[in-house]
Amino acid sequence: MSDRSYVEKAADSGLNKMLLLKNDPWRYTVRSVLAGMYLTITVFTYWMLVHNLHELVLGKVIASLFFGVGLTIIVFTNAELFTSNTMYLTVSSAEGKTNWLQTCVLWCACYLGNLFGALIVVGLLYGAGAITALAPDHALYDGAAHKVHQSAQVIFFKGILANWIVCLAVRLALRCKEDIAKIVVIILVVFMFLYLGFEHSIANMGTFAISLAGQGSIGYADAWHNLLYSTLGNMVGGALLLGLPFAYINPTERH
Repeated sequence: MSDRSYVEKAADSGLNKMLLLKNDPWRYTVRSVLAGMYLTITVFTYWMLVHNLHELVLGKVIASLFFGVGLTIIVFTNAELFTSNTMYLTVSSAEGKTNWLQTCVLWCACYLGNLFGALIVVGLLYGAGAITALAPDHALYDGAAHKVHQSAQVIFFKGILANWIVCLAVRLALRCKEDIAKIVVIILVVFMFLYLGFEHSIANMGTFAISLAGQGSIGYADAWHNLLYSTLGNMVGGALLLGLPFAYINPTERH
């Protein structure tokens, strides 16, 4: 396939997502809820690894490598993740297969579905006693506090970088013909944003909800402060740094 073919593939994916939301909104909602659930259980496991492996030299490396499992699950189960959809719908709108109003509506629907999915998993973890078992000095609580106490500017730019990398992982996976290649690409690329400590709004939903449900020090206003600016940054990273350049550098071939 030519590079142009991958643009068309991404545009068709954006169109299909919009049509699913329009024609079968409940099915689309379930897909977005599932993405939030998958990512939140991955987030919880990530923080457990960070806490339990903190004394190891490669502890953070191992935990960061694991996080790509969440995006892999989402890609392989056709779940709907807000951050990757910032790329897909930008490409489909740039190609004229969807419009920008439809794009905004889908982003909002997906974002809310992801949030609801995150809250479902947090409720399950709480019911299972997994959250109440966390020590007061757990890495998750420290991580959540660090995230919310950054300035708006820092969160915004970290959000741009996070989703630029996430969407790059998805964009590269489009080129992979074998499933094992997709898995390796996604895990290795996603590793970068976790290891560097960038801000992914949907992953943060799970982190903050767990902290709020447990013994964390953050408040609801703190959580929304981070989510506002990390979400805006994620939109810029996925749309302006990946989606639009992806379509622009691979124009329609003219004969």
